[in-house]
Amino acid sequence: MPKLKLLIGLVALIVFTGPLHAQQREVLYENYSSPEMRKLVNSLLDRHYPQVGLDRLPLAEHYFVRITERRFVIDGNKQLDPKATLASSARVFAFLTTPEGFFGKSLVEIFGDIGYEAEDMIANQRDKEMVVMLFRYPDNISVSRVKDGNLGPDWRNRIFPTTWDNMFGLFSRLVEDENSAACKNRGTPAQYICLKSEDRAFAMQFSPAEKQQLTEQTYCSLKANRRAVKTNGDRLWHYRELLENNLSMFEHFRGDGYTDNEIVDLQLGKSERRLLEVVGPNKKLSELKELVVINLGRMIIEDQYCPVCVR
Repeated sequence: MPKLKLLIGLVALIVFTGPLHAQQREVLYENYSSPEMRKLVNSLLDRHYPQVGLDRLPLAEHYFVRITERRFVIDGNKQLDPKATLASSARVFAFLTTPEGFFGKSLVEIFGDIGYEAEDMIANQRDKEMVVMLFRYPDNISVSRVKDGNLGPDWRNRIFPTTWDNMFGLFSRLVEDENSAACKNRGTPAQYICLKSEDRAFAMQFSPAEKQQLTEQTYCSLKANRRAVKTNGDRLWHYRELLENNLSMFEHFRGDGYTDNEIVDLQLGKSERRLLEVVGPNKKLSELKELVVINLGRMIIEDQYCPVCVR
């Protein structure tokens, strides 16, 4: 824990006072025709555009954003990679937010607001050239306001708020035995979560009461209470770990439809919700109705020295 606090403190210093440099934002790829998209593109290109207050963020409707490394989207010829997908090709759904939450924010602020861990930002995001994918899904995919896990028959073509019940519902619908016919050809991106036989059986038998217990405990307490034998604590942690490894529900998943920023939490001494968060079908970028890829630059952390320092 002291090490984690040190890392968080370091990132907090970087965000507000450190030697952080951003490249000029530019459009790397564009395919759109709507005036609505043009307005959003202009707003994201302008690093000094006024930020939208968290209490004024509009509900998710048509346009969404997700960030990733440039190398996963743009190929060596500076063209859109035809194999590129919104999330890892192993994921069936992708975590998304609304573009207004990115207005006027630096790359590091975006990292924090979408829920990146402080230690991950330092260890894994340093010097990585990042892009934001601003896009609109095909017309057959639409937003659902469902929060209770009753996802409906056309759930594969819906965009859901990231509540615990919705994520439980998606997980139970997606898990398959890795030896099943469904997992023989997973497709790109994947259409199922393929688990070992025992893990699928465990996931399908995980009770509503256990799911409720899982939502009431913090990630750290779940991890601390795991055991080598099949105690209840171990069952809760094992299910939580399956969610993390297969749905990307990481440590700071809130389960209320909003992201969490641990840097801000540390400063405030409490957890506060940040950006709107939804999950939508993972798609090849070439299948999206509209798409713009914008360069966000790199997070560069470096030392600075002065040859002569005056006291």
